Amino acid sequence: MDIFVIEIKDADNVHMELLKEFQKKEISDPEKWNAHCFSYLMVDRVLREFYKIEDREVVFDGKKPVLKNGSKHFSISHSGRFAALAFSDYNCGIDIENIKLREFEKISKRMGFECATLEDFYKAWTKFEADYKLSVPPQKNKYYRIEDYALTVSSVNVKEEFNIYLDAGD
Repeated sequence: MDIFVIEIKDADNVHMELLKEFQKKEISDPEKWNAHCFSYLMVDRVLREFYKIEDREVVFDGKKPVLKNGSKHFSISHSGRFAALAFSDYNCGIDIENIKLREFEKISKRMGFECATLEDFYKAWTKFEADYKLSVPPQKNKYYRIEDYALTVSSVNVKEEFNIYLDAGD
């Protein structure tokens, strides 16, 4: 699995009508809309430039975006200043969250997580979200800490190997 963590840039110059087909719900917050658009632009770019895939048409299988030709599986997440993309030959899920102070004990209890620290909470939360996006029981998970962000990827392949690429715009 290849994991790309990319600093979100301004996507204002994108033809918005083209991206509206990928919108699952109305996004009124300009920052969230920008992150949404940027994420799909990066999916297209990685498929084109990294994997050299010509047919990059994305469709929805239920709520999950997939390549129509099935040549590669991918998952998208964004939080704060980063978009995170996972690409695999197998079904995958990804979640990234900006770690910030919160009353994690209440949320942990409600979600059934065993968390003694804020870091434990974000490990459990991002795993929960990545597994949810996977939509089937995971066979392998990997957790990363990137600056003040927590990131977890999930795969259906127990032998999945993980490569991470970080572009923080520096």
